[in-house]
Amino acid sequence: MSTNPKQEVMEAQLRREDDIVILTINNPSRRNALSIPVREDMMRHVRSLLGDRSCRAIVITGAGGVFCSGGDVKYMKTTGEARRDYMWRRLQRSGGSSDLMLLLLSGPKPVVTAVEGPAFGVGLGLAVACDYTVAANNARFAAAQVLRGLCPDGLMYYTMTARCGPGRARELLLSGRQFNALEAEKYGVAHELTEPGKALEAAMKAAARFAAVPPVAFALAKSAMTHSYHTVEATFRAEQDYQPVVGLSKDHQESVAAFLEKRKPVYTGE
Repeated sequence: MSTNPKQEVMEAQLRREDDIVILTINNPSRRNALSIPVREDMMRHVRSLLGDRSCRAIVITGAGGVFCSGGDVKYMKTTGEARRDYMWRRLQRSGGSSDLMLLLLSGPKPVVTAVEGPAFGVGLGLAVACDYTVAANNARFAAAQVLRGLCPDGLMYYTMTARCGPGRARELLLSGRQFNALEAEKYGVAHELTEPGKALEAAMKAAARFAAVPPVAFALAKSAMTHSYHTVEATFRAEQDYQPVVGLSKDHQESVAAFLEKRKPVYTGE
């Protein structure tokens, strides 16, 4: 990697601490904008981590005290036939940031986000497409797409409504206004606030709590929360489908044995 601070670096960096993997957005010259190269790099890493049995939780953060300033505007500057072709392809399939958010929402692993500084546009979408959000007191949020003449994307119609409720989600998504960390906690966007510079530390502690949960039970419960909470019937069906699976798992047997033997359980995800 070049050490020239003026050269744009577009990648997502991985660092492992025991069974928790930290995925850092590293595009500092553009305030960690989720450009196409950055997004594709993140998707590659996330796909790999979701299938990695040694990874029990994922923490997503941004380099340099900035979480993610949104989509990279320079990639939006296309005209004529190129832009029409791009928009047509987007209409024909799910794509862009929504693919990444869907991986995070539907994947079996716990995902925690550590937000410092701005989380705008798709950065906000990334912050809430997870299981737990830690925000520093200096964090700022906005569904800024509408201010660029675009509709909110990154599955935020779903995630923001799930976090904030339909009334508040409607106001935030349709106005694009900025809101601070205290408001984020009040609205349900953030679960926990920290001092600036401490978000990653708090996120690691939250990730460790999630990582201690039996993996199969966590994966199926997360799937039920993502796909089946909308109606009583769907919730009932999820319970009927999933509970027999986890009831027969080795992790459940280990939990019962550890309880009776007064020891710490060792879960294997089986």
